[in-house]
Amino acid sequence: MKKLNKNTLIAILVIVLLVIVGIIGYVFSINKKVATWENKIYPEINVYGVNIGGLNKEEAIALLEEKLPSIIMDKKLKVLVGDKSLELSYETLKPTYDIEAVVEEALDYGKDKGVFAKNSLVKGKKAIELNAKIDFDQEALIAFENKVLEEVNIEPKNASININSGNISIIKEEAGKTIDKDELHNKLVESINGNLNHEQELTFELKDQEANIKSTDLEKITGKISEFSTHYNNTGDGRVRNMEIAAGIISGTIVMPGEEFSYNALIGDTTPDKGYEKANTYVGNKVVPDYGGGICQVSTTLYRAIMRANIRSTERLNHSLTVSYSEPGLDATVANGVVDYKFVNTYDFPIYINGYVSGGIVNFSIYGNVEAMGNKTYELVNEVHEKYEPKKKYEEDSTMEEGVERVVSYGMPGYKVSSYQVTYENGVEINREFIATDIYMTTDTIVKKGTKKKEEPKKEEDKKEESETQKPQDSTNNSEKPNQESNQTTEQWNNSESQN
Repeated sequence: MKKLNKNTLIAILVIVLLVIVGIIGYVFSINKKVATWENKIYPEINVYGVNIGGLNKEEAIALLEEKLPSIIMDKKLKVLVGDKSLELSYETLKPTYDIEAVVEEALDYGKDKGVFAKNSLVKGKKAIELNAKIDFDQEALIAFENKVLEEVNIEPKNASININSGNISIIKEEAGKTIDKDELHNKLVESINGNLNHEQELTFELKDQEANIKSTDLEKITGKISEFSTHYNNTGDGRVRNMEIAAGIISGTIVMPGEEFSYNALIGDTTPDKGYEKANTYVGNKVVPDYGGGICQVSTTLYRAIMRANIRSTERLNHSLTVSYSEPGLDATVANGVVDYKFVNTYDFPIYINGYVSGGIVNFSIYGNVEAMGNKTYELVNEVHEKYEPKKKYEEDSTMEEGVERVVSYGMPGYKVSSYQVTYENGVEINREFIATDIYMTTDTIVKKGTKKKEEPKKEEDKKEESETQKPQDSTNNSEKPNQESNQTTEQWNNSESQN
């Protein structure tokens, strides 16, 4: 092979050198060109359709502050469900957004890339969309979602049961229609931060929603499995009315297998707007009038009926003092937000609660599967361990003469008592299960004790002296008056004590 001559070699070297110089020059020119964009946003970068390419930070912020409010506030989302259409205006969401943050993002976009990638961005051949993250009023969005659900949902109707003279009839359930609540929320949130250039339509399909209680469930109820009653006297206050309201709310309740019943969840606050009146109730060891007084007799009666159905309590507490309608240890007190009566239906069939308040009787009947109960019956009984007698508390009364006492209020004894669930089979006790040990406080017997000094009888010489200075008529009247008043006072105390 012949060696290249000197001239040829030089020519080649010149060409190579020119190429290298050209490349260097090209790279240098690109770098120079790209460098001019270091503090500017690359072309064709948009924020919600507003082109901020070629602008510096201050210019971009000014432009977006001018354009974005109207763009965002005018945005609307349509929710389509079947033949119903509901519209969500961004304005109602009270949207907020950080313009400076999105401008910073736009300025930084592509600045970490290589020189040739940057040069490609500078050419602006491809539009780039950047969206400011919109924060919004969550409560406003939830309110809209609830409105959608109210408009489009068709609530299912549970199967129900009617009992007339022991005859059971069942009304079949009806299926409902609904949309997926989570899907609705997620799509709305996604769309809120979506493209603002176009009105968006979100379409949802109605799905069948089965009833919670079906007729096939209620068909397992064949008759009454337990019953319990307590008695009351009409005290003339709102007690009876309060019991009627509470029993009316509970009556008709169906408790499904495994479901927990809560007395307070059903009754709620015993406020006057619900019809409740003031009647005596326990607060600690004191009797005070309050709205809803009497509802504890309803909870106690229900507790006894449920125990006769052999269903245990998950929450139950005795009163602080004994009550007239229940033996100690066999009651169940309630106070909304403080003490509840709860139980779980441990059977594989539903139970139906029927109750009434009438004619001096509070009654609850529990219906279920009679056949499943077998020949067993159940009774809650108590065993008194200790009885604490009330103490006497004396209060001085200056209006009463010394030696006179009057009972203002009689104290109540306290108890330590245990309760047991007794199981009978064919009338014979076969099991006794401990349930609870309860303590009841005492209250003092309050006695008024007179402190007024008795008048001393007058001496004979004083009477003689008075007779000389007073007329006989005046003397007679003055001597009779104290005795008369004394007799009336004594009679009044005696009458008061007999009434208490």
